[in-house]
Amino acid sequence: MKPTFYLAIGPLLAAALAWLARRRGWLGGGGALAALLLGTLYWWTGGLWGSSALVAFFLLGSLAARANPRSRDRGGRGAAQVLANGLPPLLGGLLCGPVFLIAALAAAAADTLASEIGGRAGSAWRPGRGRVAAGTNAAVSLPGSLALLVGAALLSLWAPPAGLPPLAVFAAGVFGAVFDTLTGPLEERWGWWNNDVNNAVAVTVAGLLACALAL
Repeated sequence: MKPTFYLAIGPLLAAALAWLARRRGWLGGGGALAALLLGTLYWWTGGLWGSSALVAFFLLGSLAARANPRSRDRGGRGAAQVLANGLPPLLGGLLCGPVFLIAALAAAAADTLASEIGGRAGSAWRPGRGRVAAGTNAAVSLPGSLALLVGAALLSLWAPPAGLPPLAVFAAGVFGAVFDTLTGPLEERWGWWNNDVNNAVAVTVAGLLACALAL
C-alpha cells in the first residue's frame, strides 16, 4: 500500500504539467483534463518510470508540432487525441506488463515525429498514389521515416532501467508506427475510423507485439 503523500504527488504533478501545457497552447481545454487524468493514473500505476515516459512522449510530440507550420496540432491536442495515444499503453501495461506500456508509447512517439517532421518535407510518396504533398494522410517521406526511427529509439531508452529488452521495444515501436501509416487510408473509407481510432489501434498492436517478443 503506497503512502498517502505518494498518491497525492501524482495529481499535483499532473495538474501542474497540464496547466503549463495548456498555457503554452500544446493542449486544448479537454486535452488538459485528459492529460491530468492520464498523468495521475500513470503515476499511481507506473511511478516515476511510467510517468517520465509519458512526459517524454508528450514533449517530443509537442515540440515537433510547434516546429511544423502545417501541423494540425498547433492549436492544441484535444481530449480524444490525448486518450487515444495515452490510454491504450496504460491499460495494456496493467494487463500485459510494462513492456506493453513502453512499446506502445514508443509507437506513439515514432508516429508523431514521423507525421510532424515528415509534414515539413519537400515531397512525399503514398502507396497507390505515388508522389503527393508532404503532410498527406498515410504518406511517407525520408525525413519522416528517419524521425520515426528516432522516436522509437528514444522511448526504448526507458526499457533497460525496467529490465526490459530495448530491441523488442524499438522493433515493436517501429512496427506500430508503420502499421499506423498502412491503416491510415481507412480514415478515408470508413467514417468511424478516424485518426484517433487509427492511433489507438496502432499503439495497441505495438504493445502486443512487444509482449510477444519479450517472452
